[in-house]
Amino acid sequence: MKIRDIKTTLLSLPLQNPIADSTHTLNSIDWILVDVYREDGLVGCSHMVTFDYGRELLRGIVDYELRDVVIGMDPSLIANVWQACANRVEYIGQTGVAAWGIAAIDIALWDLLGKSLNCPVFQLLGARQEQVPIYGSGGWLTYSIDQLLAEMNSYVTQGFTAVKMKVGSRDTLRDVDRVQAVRKAIGPKVQLMVDANQAWTPCQAIEFSRKVRECDILWFEEPIQKDDHDGYRTLSTAMDIPVAAGEREYSLQAFRDLLERRALPIVQPDVLRVGGISRCLKLAHLAEVFNARVASHFYKEIDIHWMAAVSNGLFLEYFPWLDPLLIHPLEVKNGMARVPGRPGLGIELKPEAIQEYRIL
Repeated sequence: MKIRDIKTTLLSLPLQNPIADSTHTLNSIDWILVDVYREDGLVGCSHMVTFDYGRELLRGIVDYELRDVVIGMDPSLIANVWQACANRVEYIGQTGVAAWGIAAIDIALWDLLGKSLNCPVFQLLGARQEQVPIYGSGGWLTYSIDQLLAEMNSYVTQGFTAVKMKVGSRDTLRDVDRVQAVRKAIGPKVQLMVDANQAWTPCQAIEFSRKVRECDILWFEEPIQKDDHDGYRTLSTAMDIPVAAGEREYSLQAFRDLLERRALPIVQPDVLRVGGISRCLKLAHLAEVFNARVASHFYKEIDIHWMAAVSNGLFLEYFPWLDPLLIHPLEVKNGMARVPGRPGLGIELKPEAIQEYRIL
């Protein structure tokens, strides 16, 4: 059975009020659906989220560059398809936009394989558990202190046992005050993480970490620029708070360098940037060699499958944005997400949601 076609669909959900971290302002949430069709009509599905950045570029790499490569290939030979796509884009570069397209096809093929075998993907990957810890994420810098506390408290009320908030303001003291306020509001038993989105220098990050030492921070995410591997090594030895990063990395080689430097105790792959489910699984095993933990970035409905198949998974990240579009939103209770038992990834979008938010 061969691949017959690949089709993409663009959805755009406007945000009533824009939100921002230290580096981006988000005005809408844009989803690119990628569907891989087998000759018998069975469809494997994946999606990319791009907010309002480069959506036509990301859609185009699938439609105009990779589609013709994979049509006619055996969809069950996932590694072969991955390599064929990587070979196709070698001249223009296998990172950036190209990596997103390769990953989207990889994810759709895992979904297709699971559906063809009537088996959830996490079992194909070597399931270790049926639930994965998950934290509530948000705490945007554009929030007032009241909005920030309301969101963090809402997560706790829903049963989340860990939450993450944004830092990275030009005025670090503003963030110190906000972190202290959140810690006081959620109490000592809820785990708290902070994310600077690469905003600060190593000196600023160290200064901030010392001022929030009493707040019991579980991890300090992306404190500095992603390419400053020496800086991450410095922070890992100078700060009491564990450092986490990796969502902007596109290769296993970059992670290997960080791990060999002992610069990251917690690695955070983005499944669409690092190469799909296939590469996330390899990265988790690589991190295990260095006694590092893995916390996935953003795509909870996809990430839960490979995270449930590794021994060093730490947390999934929860945002509620996709939930209203899904027939079966991810089941979350008491800080744990249950892996769907449906064939494939178990992700089904409501037809009426696709119709409402589709951009032709």
